[in-house]
Amino acid sequence: MNIFNRVILSSLVFMLSASHNINAGQVKPIDDLINPLSFQTLNQSRESLDAEMQSCASDNVAVITIYSTTGAAQVGIDVKIDNSPVGSLTTHFPDAGPDCKTPSSDGVITIVIPAGRHTLDAESINLAWPSHTFDIEKCECLTLPLS
Repeated sequence: MNIFNRVILSSLVFMLSASHNINAGQVKPIDDLINPLSFQTLNQSRESLDAEMQSCASDNVAVITIYSTTGAAQVGIDVKIDNSPVGSLTTHFPDAGPDCKTPSSDGVITIVIPAGRHTLDAESINLAWPSHTFDIEKCECLTLPLS
């Protein structure tokens, strides 16, 4: 082995050994990573949804129901609220949409969110909807169709 090959081999050994000396930072408690205002998916009966919203005034929360009216989306529509994934729609409502507070299913996402301004983003493999910003007041129920 000539000197050039030895230098390359030594450099590789040094670089590989140096790359394995990575130290992790301090572990953070999981409570520090969870947003207390996270969205709560509601896949329960309408009576349970109504019970969930009885304290909406004091909790400053509202309900949104998201659904699709188009069958052109392939595979499913991934939905985000404020850049946080909230679910995927795999069926659509071509004629009439669901009522607000319809329990979550393949074609409906119903969630409790903090009152205020939010942004809805949705996309599938072949379609993307423009971002939609909406305001919702406490105790309000809003349906958001993806057309």
